[in-house]
Amino acid sequence: MQWGDALFEALVDLSDDAIFCHDGSGRIARWNRSAERIFGFPAEEVVGKDPSGLFPEHLRHELDDVLSTVQAGDQVKQFETEVVRKGGLPVPISLSVCPVFDDAGQPVGSIAIARDITEQRLAQATLAEIETRVRESEALAHVGSWLWDVRTGAVQWSDEFHRIHGVDPLEFDGTFEAHLARIHPDDRARVEAGLEEAIGEGCPFEAEYRIVRLDGKVRALQARAQPTIGSDGTVMGLRGVGQDVTARG
Repeated sequence: MQWGDALFEALVDLSDDAIFCHDGSGRIARWNRSAERIFGFPAEEVVGKDPSGLFPEHLRHELDDVLSTVQAGDQVKQFETEVVRKGGLPVPISLSVCPVFDDAGQPVGSIAIARDITEQRLAQATLAEIETRVRESEALAHVGSWLWDVRTGAVQWSDEFHRIHGVDPLEFDGTFEAHLARIHPDDRARVEAGLEEAIGEGCPFEAEYRIVRLDGKVRALQARAQPTIGSDGTVMGLRGVGQDVTARG
C-alpha cells in the first residue's frame, strides 16, 4: 500500500462519522470503524452486500432515490433518514453521498458519510419542550420577552409579548422603531432615552410605561432588560422582559 493510500485509510478510520464505499454494482466495498459503531455490524457482515438492508423497509425507496441521484453524477448532502442497527434499534442519521469517477469521467462507485444525529434530535425535542413551557409560563404570568440587536437594529418579541401588545407577529416589522411605536406617545421619549442609556452605559434598563394596543386599548407595562455583551466587551444589545401590570391599578 502506498503512503497516500495508507494516509487515506487512517483518516477514514479516525473519523467519528460512518464512512463506507459502494462499488460499481452498488455493493458495500469499504466499512470504517465508526460505521461498525453506528450501525452495529462488523465489516465482514456487510462488505459485499446491498446497503438497502441497513434501512427500514418503509424508507428504502428514499435510499433508491439517493443512489439514483448519485449514479447520475450528482452529490447528495446531509439527507436525514433512518437506519436500523444490528438488533433492530432505529438510528436517525444525516447521510451524504458523493459519486466516484474513473479517468474517463464515468461513475464507478460512491462514498457515503453517515452521521448519527440521535443527540441532535433529542436536543431539538428538549428545546421544543422548554420553549413550550416558557410560552405557557409567559402566558400565565402575562410576561413576554424581547431582544434588541443594536448591530442590525432588529427586535424580536416572544409570543406573549405580541399578545400583550395586541400585535400579530406577521404585522410586526421587527425594528427598534416598531418596538417604540406601540408605546404611549406621552411615555415614548422617556422610554427611548432609557433604552439608549442602557446601550451607551452598558447598564440595566427598568421602566413602567403605557402601551397602546392596535385595538386602541391602553395597558400598563413593567419592563426590565439587561445588556448583552460581546466577546470584545462592547454592548451588543438588550435582552428584556415585559409584564402587563394593568390589573395592579
